[in-house]
Amino acid sequence: MTDELNGLSATGSKGKTFAEIEAPIVEVCRRMGQWAMETALAAHPQAEPGREHSCPRCGRRFRILRQAQHREFRGRLGSISYNRPYGTCDRCEVSGAPMDWELGLPSVDVSVGVLERVCHAAMVGRSFEDAAAIMTLHDMVDLSAKQIRVLAEGEGRKLAQHRDQEASAYQQRRLEIKAEPSSELVVVCADGGRVQTRNGFSERAAADGTKREAGDCAGPEDRPERWKEDKIGVVYHAVAKPQAEAARGEYQGAKAKVKTYVATMRPWESFGWMLRLEAERRGYAKAKTKLFLADGAGHIRELKNLQFPEATFILDWAHAAGHLSESAKAAFGEGTDEAGQWYREHREALWNGGVEGIIRDLEKLSARVGPPQKGDPAGSPRKVLHQNATSYFPNNKSAVDYPAFRAKGWPIGSGVVEGAVKQFGLRMKGSEKFWNVGGIDPDREDQEETCSQTGAEEMLALGALYHCEDGRWQKHWEQRGQPIRWK
Repeated sequence: MTDELNGLSATGSKGKTFAEIEAPIVEVCRRMGQWAMETALAAHPQAEPGREHSCPRCGRRFRILRQAQHREFRGRLGSISYNRPYGTCDRCEVSGAPMDWELGLPSVDVSVGVLERVCHAAMVGRSFEDAAAIMTLHDMVDLSAKQIRVLAEGEGRKLAQHRDQEASAYQQRRLEIKAEPSSELVVVCADGGRVQTRNGFSERAAADGTKREAGDCAGPEDRPERWKEDKIGVVYHAVAKPQAEAARGEYQGAKAKVKTYVATMRPWESFGWMLRLEAERRGYAKAKTKLFLADGAGHIRELKNLQFPEATFILDWAHAAGHLSESAKAAFGEGTDEAGQWYREHREALWNGGVEGIIRDLEKLSARVGPPQKGDPAGSPRKVLHQNATSYFPNNKSAVDYPAFRAKGWPIGSGVVEGAVKQFGLRMKGSEKFWNVGGIDPDREDQEETCSQTGAEEMLALGALYHCEDGRWQKHWEQRGQPIRWK
């Protein structure tokens, strides 16, 4: 290293660009750092041969099997190697290296600092191949896409398991919740997206005996099996901004502050417990005003009624207006002047609180085309008008009282959670992406839930941690690097 530094004297740097001078200096710094780390590890008290150690679980004598077992792993400065005692507890059957536990080193062959960067790259890249390229360029750590995936999904598995354990404990009223200070206004949102899985391929291959690669194109018959629903929840604080007289398109309402997320492939019932727990941690119980904002999907209404019965439900304005648009097209034909005129008039009525008149007009239009008939497709005019006249708007009368919501300054759009679905979709969706969803169908309620061997569940759990705006990501990695303590 001395020779390399001498070569960078005033004479040695003559005629070189800044980049040509910087590169060897960076490499020297890394090598010096590796030497300093290995020197520090060699001098660590836990590395001393002949030292007595206690079991981290029961406190009894920890029997050393090898006084100087070698270990090598990747740290932020490059490859690090050292020797340390390795042993076992005859009573607890715990095996490992006390020095590793004291240093907070994970069992995988990378340091916590590198693991954090691997997980970050796995989230911000569009693929694990992107993540590998990011790690190579920015952190000078040469890991393959497969290694990146194993590390990121491994961390996601731990997060998902911990999340599920806490949700179960909360459901059984065994969890002590440390809530944030209460807020004037807490908003809970929920929505679903779609994730392409490998399940459809494997099921059809088993049925017809064909071998199909993950990237093969599949026919429409595959899609119901391949595409599964991921559930995304958002909890945020807000400050009400009353604008009772705001015209349509000008209303702003309460703006989201410090959003936190829950994401899973689990069934809606399980997701509901996760979302309620997250809301409780955000101070939902003591909030003066509690809102639940979403579209009018039946399963989301059921979740709201079960987990957030005390919250005021607000139907997303864009979805409500969209149902009026579909009704106009069904009654008068898409693109006609009559459809456009009917939609504009009734959209204005909806904005001004005229839901009763809207329901009466929809009933007339539905009566004109007649009730749904057997064999009518889902989007037929009879079905669209009947559903909006007898179910959608009548069931959501209180949820579309937009004048009252504006007067109180409450949000009326679910763009926050819809944006979250898109955020997660940037990483999870793509024609070339096929995720494992373990051995269960996440859309069915009657199956055992498990996190083992699930690519989608792991990455959703990791993504929820990454997207939270309350510093949760940083806190996680700070805790991850602490000495490992056994329960």
